[in-house]
Amino acid sequence: MLILGEKEQEAGTVSIRKHKEGDKGSATVDEFLKSITADINKLSTN
Repeated sequence: MLILGEKEQEAGTVSIRKHKEGDKGSATVDEFLKSITADINKLSTN
């Protein structure tokens, strides 16, 4: 789940929460996209 509130908008970040793992912290949109793309690539090669 991504949180996109006023605080995140001002900072240029997204807050990330993962199911059953909780709060994963904040990242820039570019950092998040790189991370999620890497996760998808790992899943597609397995």
